[in-house]
Amino acid sequence: MIAKLYSLLFYANTDPVDFKNCQLDIQRSNRRKLNTYLSITCGFLAVMLVLSFFSKTLQRNNIAYLIALGVCMGLLVLSEAVPDKNGMFLTWEMYAFEAAVFALGIYLGVVRNQNQPATSFVTFLVAVPLVFIMRPIQHIANVVLFDIVFLICTNLFKGADAAAMDTINGSIFGVLSCIMSTYVMVTMYDNFVVRSKLRQVAENDLSTGLLNRNAYEEKVRDYPVRCSNTLSCVYVDVNNLHELNNTQGHAAGDRMLKVVGRSLQAVFGASDTYRIGGDEFIAFAIDEPATEVRQMVKHFTDAVETQGYSVAVGVTTQSAGGIDIDALVKIAEQRMYVDKNNHYQHLERTR
Repeated sequence: MIAKLYSLLFYANTDPVDFKNCQLDIQRSNRRKLNTYLSITCGFLAVMLVLSFFSKTLQRNNIAYLIALGVCMGLLVLSEAVPDKNGMFLTWEMYAFEAAVFALGIYLGVVRNQNQPATSFVTFLVAVPLVFIMRPIQHIANVVLFDIVFLICTNLFKGADAAAMDTINGSIFGVLSCIMSTYVMVTMYDNFVVRSKLRQVAENDLSTGLLNRNAYEEKVRDYPVRCSNTLSCVYVDVNNLHELNNTQGHAAGDRMLKVVGRSLQAVFGASDTYRIGGDEFIAFAIDEPATEVRQMVKHFTDAVETQGYSVAVGVTTQSAGGIDIDALVKIAEQRMYVDKNNHYQHLERTR
């Protein structure tokens, strides 16, 4: 029973490995949602702030609208400007957005309307936990925390009748929100796990086990926002593959590709290494100094050469904040061709 409850609250009833594998997709989804909802909220608050200057009913709330607008605009700017390699900053931004919405609901429903039920907060209590995809325990903790704050404020600022009604509503809808958000998270995580498994089949190269061209096209645009300092691209082309296929057969060529792919993956990691063509590979190094990347490339080429094979490699590095991913890859590719030409020119001279 405890194990099932733990799995439900922390992994939304999914396998921990599957849960981990779908996190990057969930981060992308949450990032899009956060930017969208922040933009909508900023627009709504701006309109309410303008209307507050023409309506006596809304005028008493203009300071609250102004503060909430400033918070949301600040979060929107930070969301676009701050690199987020592991998704931690995104998580805190989501917490901050939810906190701002709940705080506005408490202020409008309790402090400014002391004689009426706090309908705004109760609405937020049910709706906000359904916005982002998080572990169920995270949503439950958020709901419980702000529900407690709401109940305390209600009993401090409101009369007995209004406080009693808000206490009942806050308690009932708080429990309802925990149940609903948990059910929705289980459903959404299940969908992401299924999509992740289908993507693994579609995005993995059957021959080498590396991520394939589809995965590369899907993920390459994420690299500039994942780095804090530098991003390096390593472009690899296998030398003499066609000659090997012609003289020893395609099985020998496949073995060569597997050796190159696994050696590259061993140095740069499974999640940042791709086979993008028949004999072409790309790897990315995030926040590694250029000198360290060159050393990593040497480890890779040495490992390949010990197996009796040869590769052409092109490397380039750009600093975070001004990364042009297309130019980064293009320069690395051009340098690879220079290295490849040098290899064949050396072969011609030694014959």
